[in-house]
Parts: sequence; C-alpha cells; structure tokens
Amino acid sequence: MARSFFQDNFESMIDNMIVGICFMEYKKGVMAPFYVNEGMFRMLGYSKAQGMKFLNKIEMNIIPEDLPIYQQGIEDVLKDDGAVEIEFRTVTGSGGLRWLHVRGNLYSREDDKYVIVAVVEDISERKSVEEELRQQAERLNILSEAEGGKILDYNVKTDVMIIKSSKDYDLSGEMIRQKYMEEFDGSLIYEDDIAYYKSIFRGLMTSPKHETIEFRTRRFDPDYTWYQLNLTSLLGPEGYVTRIVGRMINIHERKLKELDLLLRAEKDALTGLYNKGATQQLIENVIRESPKDAINALIIIDLDNFKEVNDLMGHAQGDQVLMDTAAALNEIFKGGDIVGRIGGDEFVVFMKNLNAISNADILANKIVRNVNYSFDYADRKIQVTCSVGVAIYPYHGTEYAELFKKADKAVYTAKANGKCGYRIYDAATTMVYHATRKKEEYNPQQGMAMNRSIEDLVMQVLFEDKVMESALKSAIELITGKFGFHRGYICGNDSLPVSQTVQFTAAGYETGKETKEHYELKKVVGEILYETYKGMSIIHDYDLSVSEMRDYFRSEGIKSMLYYPITSQGRFQGTIILEHHEDVQLEFKDTEMEELRSLMRVLEAHILQIGLMDRLQDFVTQIALFDNLDSYVYIVNADTYELSFINKKVLAATPEVKIGNICYKALQNRDKPCEKCILKSLKKDDPHCRCTEEMFNYSLRSWNRCSASWLECKEENRLALINCIDISEYFIG
Repeated sequence: MARSFFQDNFESMIDNMIVGICFMEYKKGVMAPFYVNEGMFRMLGYSKAQGMKFLNKIEMNIIPEDLPIYQQGIEDVLKDDGAVEIEFRTVTGSGGLRWLHVRGNLYSREDDKYVIVAVVEDISERKSVEEELRQQAERLNILSEAEGGKILDYNVKTDVMIIKSSKDYDLSGEMIRQKYMEEFDGSLIYEDDIAYYKSIFRGLMTSPKHETIEFRTRRFDPDYTWYQLNLTSLLGPEGYVTRIVGRMINIHERKLKELDLLLRAEKDALTGLYNKGATQQLIENVIRESPKDAINALIIIDLDNFKEVNDLMGHAQGDQVLMDTAAALNEIFKGGDIVGRIGGDEFVVFMKNLNAISNADILANKIVRNVNYSFDYADRKIQVTCSVGVAIYPYHGTEYAELFKKADKAVYTAKANGKCGYRIYDAATTMVYHATRKKEEYNPQQGMAMNRSIEDLVMQVLFEDKVMESALKSAIELITGKFGFHRGYICGNDSLPVSQTVQFTAAGYETGKETKEHYELKKVVGEILYETYKGMSIIHDYDLSVSEMRDYFRSEGIKSMLYYPITSQGRFQGTIILEHHEDVQLEFKDTEMEELRSLMRVLEAHILQIGLMDRLQDFVTQIALFDNLDSYVYIVNADTYELSFINKKVLAATPEVKIGNICYKALQNRDKPCEKCILKSLKKDDPHCRCTEEMFNYSLRSWNRCSASWLECKEENRLALINCIDISEYFIG
C-alpha cells in the first residue's frame, strides 16, 4: 500500500521540491533536458516553455568566464566517479545575473548516450552575502591599519566595545568595555552630547550605514575634549548588523576655532540662525573633512510672495514670517546639520552624511509643507510659500560655490514651475534618483545604465507620491527629459482632480509668463487642437492651417509639440502637451511613438482614476503583469461600466478604445449594458467569485473566451478584471 502510494505521488513530490531536478541526455557533445520538475521553473522565474528554452541553450546563457567550469563539470560527471558539484553564473531573461549550484550524477550510459541527473539550487543570495562580507573585511582591514587617532570595534551581539589607541597618544594598547550599551556610562561624555551620541549608535545598530559625529569627552584627557567619530556598521551573514567599527580623531583645536567663529557675531540677530559668513565657513569646513564616500546635501530655501507681506502688512509681520521659518527649519533638521539665513528671505541648510538622496528628498518635501503661511489682508488672501533647490555632494560638486550655484538654479526651476515646490538639480539626476528611491543607496556609477523602462519609472513615481500635482510634475519631468522635449503641461478643466495646470520647464526654456491667464490660455489651446486632431498627434508649426494656432506657436517659440487629449466617456476633459523649441525636425521611431502613447495613457489613467492607484497595494507590479499578458485585459468599474485600465495588447488592436470609455459602448457598440453581461454574473458578496463566458467582441471583431474576477470587491468600489482570449478559429470550427 505504502509503495503504491509512493509511486503514485513520486512525480508530484518532485514537482513541489524547492530545488530544481533535471534529467539531461548527453550525446556527441550536445546536452538536452528531457525531464525538469516544476520547482526548477519556479526557482528560475521562467514559465515551462521559457525554462526549457533556457536549458536547451544553457551554454549560451553562462558567463564566458564560468563556461570552462561548466564544461569541466560535465567531463567529471561522465567519468562516473561519483557526484560532481559546480557553481557558475547565468544570465536571466531580464539581463540580470544568477548564481547556480549544481550537483550532478551519471544516471545511466548506453553506447554514446549518457543520462545525467542534476539537482540545481539558486545561491545568488548566498554569493551576494559572501561578496558583501569580503568587502566589509577589506574596509575593516583598511580602517584598522589607519594611523593616528583611536580605532573602535563594537560587537553588537556580545555588547563588547574595544578601543585601540595608536602610538600617537599617551594612552596606547586596548581598552575593553563589557555591556557597553546595556550599562552605558555617560559620565565621561559632555551632558549636552549624550543623547545625540546614543541615538547615533542605536541607529547604526538597526541598519548598515556610515555616520560622523562630533562630541566632547574626558575619557582620554583631563578636561572635556572635542573628538570626531567616523563610524560604519557592518552586516553579518545572518543579515543584520553585527559590528560597528570606527575611527576617533582629536579635533579639539579646530573645534575651538569654530566656536570662536560663532562667538564673533556669527548668528543672525533676528532668527538666531547662522549668518551668511558663518554658514559658508562651517559648510566649507564640513566639505573639506568629508570622507570620499560621504553624501551631503546643500538646500536653498527661498520664500515665495514674501515681499508682498513685507510691503502690504509691514516689516513686523515680515519679521515674524522669517522667525517662524527659522523655527520650522530648526524643528525639521537635527543638531548635526547646518542651518543659516543668508539673505533677506533666503535660507540655507547643509545636511551631513546622508544614507541616500531620499533623505534630502523627504526633508525638502517637508520644508515645502511646513513653510506655508496664509494671511488675510483687505479682503484678499496672501499666501507665503517656499521654493526649494537641492544640490548633492559629491555628484553636483565638491566645493561650496559650485553646490550653491546648482542649488540656486534648482530653486529657479522650482519657481518657474509654479513655486511652492522643490527640485533636485538637473533632470538626469532626478530620473536616476526616482529609479532608485526606497530601493537602495544612490549609485552614480550605475545611474542611467539601470535597465529600467521610462514607463516603469513613471508608474513608480505616480504610485509612490501621494500628492497628485507633485507626482504628475515629476512624471512630466521624466518624460520631457527622456524624449528631448523642453516644456510639458497638463491642463485640465474644472471636473478633473488637478487643481491647476501642472507644468515642467527645462532650464533655459522658462517663459516668464507663469500666471493664471497663461494657464487658461493653455486650456483654450488644448480645446482648439482637440477639434482638429482628436487623438495623440505630433504637430509641427508649418502644418498648422489655423492662423490663431500659428500665431500662438510663434509667440511661445514652439517648433513642434506632442498633443494628447484627456477624454472621459467621449467628452474632452483636458490635454497633455509636450513642447519642442529647437528648429529641427522632431521625429520618433514607431517603438518610441508606442512608448509615448503608452505613457500618455498611464498619465490619463492616473488623472481620471486616481482612486484606482491608491487602492491597489502593488499597482506597478500588477499593471506591468497585465500589460505584458498575451491576451486582452480590461479593468472595469462594475457600477459605472467605465474602463479603468486596458493593456497594451488592447491598445494595439483597438487604438480608439480609451480609459474612461463605457465598456458596452466601446467594446460592443451598444447603448445599454449587454443582456448577458459577464459583470452581472459576478456575485457582489463573494470577492473570490469567477465567471467565464464566450462572446463576440465588436471592437476586436473576434470571438473571445472572457474570464471575469474581482480585482477589488468593496461596496464603495467594485473593480472587475476581465481577461479575454481570442478563440475565433476554435469557435468557428
């Protein structure tokens, strides 16, 4: 009985193993798989068809440096001296690298035909950890060999601190402290520095990063002495921080000079922040002593409409705005950062030792939110906001003057794009940053070489940024930078959730006309173009037949533009306009036009159906999956029958079908819902309900087997996913 059960379930058990099992036939130098378990395909991330194609051409997918290892492994297996184990790297379908560990045995041999059985394991993660440990060991070795100062080595697991002093100090040898953090002794650290010191250490214990702190201690000297401590936390093989190593340098003389600088009237009398001279001097000191791998950020904050408050409401009110701004900045930034007032309504912040650009991004966004004041004056409202520019050390410069110039240019761009916002200097950096945000530390060497599509970047920005105008502005910036446009606008009518015209202008192409009247003119232009072009079009100035449009193009300096109308249920709602201002023929390949059409569709979906993106937990991943299916995919609001999403296959086959259309009108050419509408078969109280129908799709002109299920089944929002496969040949047969 047990033997029969085992035989019946043997293949099922092999298929459910997490490792790969392969039976390969080797004959006359050719290796071909004839049995592969499901676990192999799951591990490699391929479908069965893709996985078999991969294995049939395995030698073409092995890194050239590792190919001799693979070939030697085959020779060793054919000798039939027992199991052979090898490790080599392969290239995945997406272009990434994967480490495989293969244990092979000769299963049988008949004449010149050999059967090899192999057990395959994905060891990419282990190899990554080994490489990180190797790099950590190198860093630790370099640190331990550094001359001068004191070397700190803290074991997080055992809570033991070892301090090694060099021969340059009177106190040499090792100092060992047991239970260092558990029984923390702050008596030898200056009282004002204790909390800061402990918070830095606790932060290092949670994740691998670099920190530099300055504090006062009398552990090694009779009196309190200033020390600079450069610390690095290291991951252990378990995946969490196990050690913190660092170098401690006496900076007492330099710090006394800095304090002397502060004592010599370095503070701004009104706000209590550093004044212009002291701010620059302190920042230059930090830059001069920054490690090569440090990331710092110089941030300029310029108040919008401050002059209006000062002139109309008086200097007392203006002074209060400046003091409130200083208080807001002191609340946002930690004690180690430099905050100064360098002009009438201009402030500077220098953030030290960032883990990633996302830190500067988050805090710049926080400045924009917090530095925002509203005043009522003579039956009108005066709004004081701020424009923020960010430059990153060392990517945008390694000198104060260079960083300041670029941060100031970023401020100008923020003001030219509607004020009350922030910019990280230059579009390319912003694009790379958005590509890596919340994923890993910014790496300028990888930068633009990252294998990510513009559509993926745009969808990630739209998904992560919950402020609609900010998300759309970033998306427009990415698209204009990618395709070489100079200005981009999204203009909506009053029914759209966009509060005003969203725009991005590349540096050097600012109009100086950013007024409400100019925004209204953009809307009118969009409506006129809709009457002529209806759908997405590339428009050249010499193609225009309407004199009003020719005059408009000339006055704005536009040579050509991409025009995309936003429509819902067949009604015009607004426009997306990308302008090109150079006197050259604007041309795109078919693939680029398809990419632009897809991007416009994504923006349109985000504007018309913003709720959909908020409600999907992993929208970017799901939409990428739907978009690349080899079937026709629709997402429909089951209550309103509106199309919330259509995938690329639908768009290619029926370009006239758009998001926002009523499904029975767009797909079936009907004035009311179909009698046998598949949506009616979905039970509204069963989120797992699935229905299948065979029906004729008039827009596709084909018979389809349609499978419907709930993507989201809530009373306030019911979204159905309909997946359609063309069965015309089968149905007619």
